[in-house]
Amino acid sequence: MNLECNMKLDEIISTLSRGDLTELPVEALQSARLQWSELLPVIDELMQTFIAKETLTEPEANLLFFGICLLVDRKQFSCFDSLINLTNKDDCNSPLDTLLGDFIGSELSTAYYILAQGKPEQLCVLVNSKQAGEIVKMAALGALFSQFHTGQIDKETLNQYIPAFIENLVTYNHSIALFELVNLLISNQFNQYHTQMVEYVERKVIDEGTVENQCIVDWNNNSIGYSEWESGLICGEYDVIDSLSQWAGFNAESEMSDEALMAVFDDLMNTPNELDESYFENVEPQQPYIAGIQTGRNDPCPCGSGKKYKKCCLN
Repeated sequence: MNLECNMKLDEIISTLSRGDLTELPVEALQSARLQWSELLPVIDELMQTFIAKETLTEPEANLLFFGICLLVDRKQFSCFDSLINLTNKDDCNSPLDTLLGDFIGSELSTAYYILAQGKPEQLCVLVNSKQAGEIVKMAALGALFSQFHTGQIDKETLNQYIPAFIENLVTYNHSIALFELVNLLISNQFNQYHTQMVEYVERKVIDEGTVENQCIVDWNNNSIGYSEWESGLICGEYDVIDSLSQWAGFNAESEMSDEALMAVFDDLMNTPNELDESYFENVEPQQPYIAGIQTGRNDPCPCGSGKKYKKCCLN
Protein backbone atom coordinates (compact mmCIF):
# COMPACT_ATOMS: atom_id res chain seq x y z
CA MET A 1 0.00 0.00 0.00
CA ASN A 2 1.34 3.42 -0.93
CA LEU A 3 0.80 5.92 1.86
CA GLU A 4 1.12 9.65 1.53
CA CYS A 5 3.34 11.23 4.15
CA ASN A 6 0.93 13.81 5.57
CA MET A 7 2.92 14.71 8.66
CA LYS A 8 6.22 16.53 8.87
CA LEU A 9 8.96 15.30 11.17
CA ASP A 10 8.25 17.88 13.89
CA GLU A 11 4.56 16.91 13.80
CA ILE A 12 5.44 13.23 14.13
CA ILE A 13 7.66 13.95 17.12
CA SER A 14 5.05 16.20 18.72
CA THR A 15 2.29 13.59 18.33
CA LEU A 16 4.34 10.63 19.57
CA SER A 17 5.50 12.69 22.56
CA ARG A 18 1.99 13.26 23.88
CA GLY A 19 0.99 11.60 27.10
CA ASP A 20 -2.76 12.03 26.69
CA LEU A 21 -3.26 9.70 23.74
CA THR A 22 -6.42 7.61 24.05
CA GLU A 23 -6.21 6.22 20.51
CA LEU A 24 -3.26 4.78 18.67
CA PRO A 25 -1.58 7.57 16.61
CA VAL A 26 -1.75 5.60 13.38
CA GLU A 27 -1.05 8.51 11.03
CA ALA A 28 2.01 9.53 13.03
CA LEU A 29 3.34 5.96 13.06
CA GLN A 30 2.75 5.55 9.32
CA SER A 31 4.53 8.83 8.68
CA ALA A 32 7.34 7.79 11.03
CA ARG A 33 7.91 4.70 8.92
CA LEU A 34 8.21 6.80 5.80
CA GLN A 35 10.56 9.31 7.45
CA TRP A 36 12.41 6.75 9.54
CA SER A 37 15.89 7.82 8.42
CA GLU A 38 15.18 11.33 9.75
CA LEU A 39 13.54 10.14 12.97
CA LEU A 40 16.12 7.48 13.85
CA PRO A 41 18.85 9.91 15.07
CA VAL A 42 16.33 11.47 17.45
CA ILE A 43 15.37 8.07 18.86
CA ASP A 44 18.98 6.97 19.11
CA GLU A 45 19.91 10.10 21.07
CA LEU A 46 17.06 9.43 23.52
CA MET A 47 18.20 5.83 23.90
CA GLN A 48 21.73 6.90 24.76
CA THR A 49 20.41 9.43 27.28
CA PHE A 50 18.28 6.81 29.00
CA ILE A 51 21.13 4.29 29.04
CA ALA A 52 23.40 6.83 30.72
CA LYS A 53 20.98 8.58 33.07
CA GLU A 54 17.77 6.50 33.27
CA THR A 55 15.86 9.74 33.29
CA LEU A 56 13.85 11.50 30.61
CA THR A 57 11.10 14.08 30.56
CA GLU A 58 7.63 12.63 30.10
CA PRO A 59 7.39 13.75 26.44
CA GLU A 60 10.85 12.28 25.75
CA ALA A 61 9.86 9.00 27.38
CA ASN A 62 6.64 8.82 25.36
CA LEU A 63 8.56 9.41 22.13
CA LEU A 64 11.21 6.85 23.05
CA PHE A 65 8.58 4.20 23.77
CA PHE A 66 7.14 4.54 20.25
CA GLY A 67 10.68 4.81 18.89
CA ILE A 68 11.68 1.46 20.38
CA CYS A 69 8.58 -0.15 18.90
CA LEU A 70 9.53 1.36 15.54
CA LEU A 71 13.09 0.02 15.85
CA VAL A 72 11.62 -3.47 15.82
CA ASP A 73 9.04 -2.66 13.13
CA ARG A 74 11.78 -1.26 10.88
CA LYS A 75 14.23 -4.08 11.79
CA GLN A 76 16.87 -1.54 12.76
CA PHE A 77 19.59 -4.11 13.43
CA SER A 78 22.20 -1.42 14.09
CA CYS A 79 20.38 -0.50 17.31
CA PHE A 80 20.38 -3.99 18.83
CA ASP A 81 23.34 -3.30 21.13
CA SER A 82 21.64 -0.12 22.34
CA LEU A 83 18.43 -2.03 23.06
CA ILE A 84 20.43 -4.57 25.06
CA ASN A 85 22.11 -1.80 27.07
CA LEU A 86 18.84 0.04 27.58
CA THR A 87 17.07 -3.06 28.95
CA ASN A 88 20.01 -4.35 31.01
CA LYS A 89 18.37 -2.85 34.07
CA ASP A 90 15.90 -3.61 36.83
CA ASP A 91 12.45 -4.04 35.32
CA CYS A 92 10.19 -3.89 38.41
CA ASN A 93 8.91 -0.51 39.63
CA SER A 94 11.86 1.11 37.89
CA PRO A 95 12.54 3.73 35.20
CA LEU A 96 12.66 0.90 32.64
CA ASP A 97 9.27 -0.36 33.79
CA THR A 98 7.88 3.18 33.54
CA LEU A 99 9.35 3.60 30.06
CA LEU A 100 8.27 0.32 28.46
CA GLY A 101 5.43 -0.97 30.65
CA ASP A 102 3.73 -4.05 29.23
CA PHE A 103 6.11 -4.07 26.26
CA ILE A 104 8.67 -5.79 28.51
CA GLY A 105 6.47 -8.81 29.08
CA SER A 106 4.61 -9.00 25.79
CA GLU A 107 6.87 -7.65 23.02
CA LEU A 108 10.47 -7.57 24.25
CA SER A 109 11.20 -11.22 23.49
CA THR A 110 10.09 -10.67 19.88
CA ALA A 111 12.21 -7.50 19.72
CA TYR A 112 15.25 -9.45 20.91
CA TYR A 113 14.57 -12.31 18.51
CA ILE A 114 14.20 -10.08 15.46
CA LEU A 115 17.12 -7.73 16.11
CA ALA A 116 19.55 -10.44 17.26
CA GLN A 117 19.56 -11.95 13.75
CA GLY A 118 20.20 -15.42 15.14
CA LYS A 119 23.21 -14.40 17.20
CA PRO A 120 22.97 -15.53 20.85
CA GLU A 121 25.87 -13.68 22.47
CA GLN A 122 24.15 -10.46 23.58
CA LEU A 123 21.09 -12.34 24.77
CA CYS A 124 23.36 -14.48 26.92
CA VAL A 125 24.90 -11.33 28.35
CA LEU A 126 21.43 -10.28 29.54
CA VAL A 127 20.61 -13.63 31.15
CA ASN A 128 23.98 -13.58 32.96
CA SER A 129 23.68 -9.92 33.94
CA LYS A 130 23.89 -8.76 37.55
CA GLN A 131 21.50 -5.86 37.03
CA ALA A 132 18.91 -7.11 34.52
CA GLY A 133 15.49 -7.86 35.95
CA GLU A 134 13.68 -11.19 35.87
CA ILE A 135 11.22 -10.33 33.11
CA VAL A 136 14.05 -9.03 30.92
CA LYS A 137 15.93 -12.29 31.51
CA MET A 138 12.83 -14.32 30.66
CA ALA A 139 12.44 -12.35 27.42
CA ALA A 140 16.06 -13.09 26.54
CA LEU A 141 15.59 -16.79 27.36
CA GLY A 142 12.47 -16.91 25.20
CA ALA A 143 14.36 -15.36 22.28
CA LEU A 144 17.29 -17.77 22.72
CA PHE A 145 15.12 -20.87 22.73
CA SER A 146 13.19 -19.48 19.75
CA GLN A 147 16.54 -19.23 17.93
CA PHE A 148 17.06 -22.89 18.78
CA HIS A 149 13.48 -23.77 17.76
CA THR A 150 13.92 -22.14 14.35
CA GLY A 151 17.36 -23.64 13.72
CA GLN A 152 19.37 -20.42 14.04
CA ILE A 153 21.48 -21.98 16.78
CA ASP A 154 21.99 -25.67 17.50
CA LYS A 155 21.47 -27.56 20.72
CA GLU A 156 25.17 -27.93 21.43
CA THR A 157 25.74 -24.18 21.14
CA LEU A 158 22.82 -23.31 23.40
CA ASN A 159 23.81 -25.96 25.92
CA GLN A 160 27.20 -24.29 26.41
CA TYR A 161 25.47 -21.32 28.01
CA ILE A 162 22.92 -23.09 30.21
CA PRO A 163 25.09 -23.90 33.29
CA ALA A 164 25.98 -20.21 33.64
CA PHE A 165 22.30 -19.27 33.24
CA ILE A 166 21.34 -21.61 36.07
CA GLU A 167 24.12 -20.32 38.33
CA ASN A 168 23.15 -16.69 37.71
CA LEU A 169 19.43 -17.18 38.32
CA VAL A 170 20.11 -19.09 41.54
CA THR A 171 22.65 -16.53 42.74
CA TYR A 172 20.28 -13.59 42.29
CA ASN A 173 17.23 -15.51 43.51
CA HIS A 174 15.40 -15.04 40.22
CA SER A 175 13.08 -17.93 40.97
CA ILE A 176 10.44 -17.13 38.35
CA ALA A 177 13.06 -16.85 35.60
CA LEU A 178 14.66 -20.08 36.84
CA PHE A 179 11.35 -21.89 36.64
CA GLU A 180 10.87 -20.48 33.14
CA LEU A 181 14.28 -21.86 32.19
CA VAL A 182 13.35 -25.27 33.64
CA ASN A 183 10.17 -25.29 31.54
CA LEU A 184 12.23 -24.56 28.46
CA LEU A 185 14.74 -27.29 29.32
CA ILE A 186 11.98 -29.86 29.79
CA SER A 187 9.95 -28.98 26.70
CA ASN A 188 13.10 -28.84 24.53
CA GLN A 189 14.46 -32.13 25.92
CA PHE A 190 17.60 -30.88 27.65
CA ASN A 191 17.21 -33.94 29.86
CA GLN A 192 20.75 -33.88 31.24
CA TYR A 193 19.59 -31.24 33.76
CA HIS A 194 16.83 -33.40 35.28
CA THR A 195 18.83 -34.64 38.27
CA GLN A 196 20.16 -31.17 39.11
CA MET A 197 16.70 -29.61 39.02
CA VAL A 198 15.16 -32.36 41.16
CA GLU A 199 17.88 -31.67 43.71
CA TYR A 200 16.94 -27.97 43.60
CA VAL A 201 13.32 -28.92 44.30
CA GLU A 202 14.35 -31.13 47.23
CA ARG A 203 16.55 -28.34 48.66
CA LYS A 204 13.78 -25.78 48.02
CA VAL A 205 16.04 -23.75 45.76
CA ILE A 206 13.05 -24.15 43.46
CA ASP A 207 9.74 -24.01 45.31
CA GLU A 208 7.03 -22.90 42.92
CA GLY A 209 4.24 -24.94 44.47
CA THR A 210 3.25 -28.60 44.67
CA VAL A 211 2.01 -28.97 41.09
CA GLU A 212 4.90 -27.04 39.52
CA ASN A 213 7.50 -28.87 41.59
CA GLN A 214 6.00 -32.21 40.59
CA CYS A 215 6.30 -31.23 36.92
CA ILE A 216 10.04 -30.92 37.44
CA VAL A 217 10.25 -34.26 39.22
CA ASP A 218 8.23 -35.98 36.48
CA TRP A 219 10.19 -34.20 33.68
CA ASN A 220 7.69 -35.17 31.02
CA ASN A 221 8.97 -33.69 27.75
CA ASN A 222 5.50 -33.76 26.23
CA SER A 223 3.34 -32.37 29.00
CA ILE A 224 4.83 -29.10 30.19
CA GLY A 225 4.44 -25.66 28.72
CA TYR A 226 4.29 -24.90 25.03
CA SER A 227 6.47 -23.26 22.44
CA GLU A 228 6.30 -19.48 22.55
CA TRP A 229 7.27 -19.56 18.89
CA GLU A 230 4.50 -21.96 17.88
CA SER A 231 1.95 -20.06 19.95
CA GLY A 232 2.89 -16.76 18.30
CA LEU A 233 4.05 -15.03 21.49
CA ILE A 234 7.45 -14.70 19.79
CA CYS A 235 7.60 -14.19 16.04
CA GLY A 236 9.92 -13.06 13.30
CA GLU A 237 7.81 -10.12 12.17
CA TYR A 238 6.55 -7.13 14.14
CA ASP A 239 4.03 -4.55 13.01
CA VAL A 240 3.90 -1.66 15.46
CA ILE A 241 0.37 -0.62 14.46
CA ASP A 242 -1.11 -4.11 14.55
CA SER A 243 0.59 -4.89 17.85
CA LEU A 244 -0.17 -1.71 19.77
CA SER A 245 -3.75 -1.62 18.51
CA GLN A 246 -4.37 -4.67 20.71
CA TRP A 247 -3.27 -2.86 23.85
CA ALA A 248 -6.09 -1.87 26.19
CA GLY A 249 -4.93 1.74 26.34
CA PHE A 250 -5.35 2.11 22.57
CA ASN A 251 -8.41 -0.14 22.20
CA ALA A 252 -11.61 1.45 23.39
CA GLU A 253 -13.55 -1.80 22.99
CA SER A 254 -11.36 -3.50 25.58
CA GLU A 255 -12.20 -1.01 28.33
CA MET A 256 -15.44 -0.48 30.25
CA SER A 257 -16.75 3.06 30.52
CA ASP A 258 -17.16 4.68 33.92
CA GLU A 259 -20.93 4.35 33.53
CA ALA A 260 -20.65 0.62 32.82
CA LEU A 261 -18.37 0.10 35.82
CA MET A 262 -20.81 1.98 38.09
CA ALA A 263 -23.69 -0.12 36.76
CA VAL A 264 -21.84 -3.30 37.69
CA PHE A 265 -21.04 -1.87 41.13
CA ASP A 266 -24.66 -0.86 41.72
CA ASP A 267 -25.85 -4.29 40.62
CA LEU A 268 -23.49 -5.98 43.08
CA MET A 269 -24.48 -3.66 45.92
CA ASN A 270 -28.19 -4.19 45.30
CA THR A 271 -28.07 -7.96 44.92
CA PRO A 272 -30.34 -9.48 47.60
CA ASN A 273 -28.64 -11.40 50.38
CA GLU A 274 -31.11 -14.23 50.04
CA LEU A 275 -31.74 -15.09 46.41
CA ASP A 276 -35.08 -16.54 45.42
CA GLU A 277 -36.34 -17.96 42.13
CA SER A 278 -37.64 -14.57 40.96
CA TYR A 279 -34.08 -13.17 41.03
CA PHE A 280 -32.73 -15.92 38.78
CA GLU A 281 -35.60 -15.44 36.32
CA ASN A 282 -34.18 -11.98 35.56
CA VAL A 283 -30.61 -13.13 35.08
CA GLU A 284 -29.51 -13.74 31.50
CA PRO A 285 -28.21 -17.26 30.96
CA GLN A 286 -24.42 -17.54 30.89
CA GLN A 287 -22.01 -20.19 29.66
CA PRO A 288 -21.60 -22.92 32.28
CA TYR A 289 -18.60 -22.67 34.58
CA ILE A 290 -16.32 -25.71 34.34
CA ALA A 291 -14.38 -25.93 37.58
CA GLY A 292 -11.87 -28.45 36.31
CA ILE A 293 -10.39 -26.15 33.63
CA GLN A 294 -7.88 -23.60 34.90
CA THR A 295 -5.34 -21.36 33.25
CA GLY A 296 -1.87 -22.86 33.50
CA ARG A 297 1.17 -20.78 34.48
CA ASN A 298 2.53 -21.08 30.94
CA ASP A 299 -0.76 -20.52 29.12
CA PRO A 300 -1.61 -17.16 27.51
CA CYS A 301 -3.15 -14.90 30.16
CA PRO A 302 -6.97 -14.84 29.91
CA CYS A 303 -6.92 -11.04 30.23
CA GLY A 304 -5.73 -10.87 26.61
CA SER A 305 -2.45 -9.06 27.27
CA GLY A 306 -0.49 -11.52 25.11
CA LYS A 307 1.77 -12.42 28.03
CA LYS A 308 1.98 -15.73 29.82
CA TYR A 309 -0.37 -16.04 32.81
CA LYS A 310 2.56 -16.26 35.26
CA LYS A 311 4.00 -13.00 33.88
CA CYS A 312 0.70 -11.17 34.09
CA CYS A 313 -2.38 -11.63 36.28
CA LEU A 314 -0.92 -14.52 38.29
CA ASN A 315 1.60 -12.12 39.88
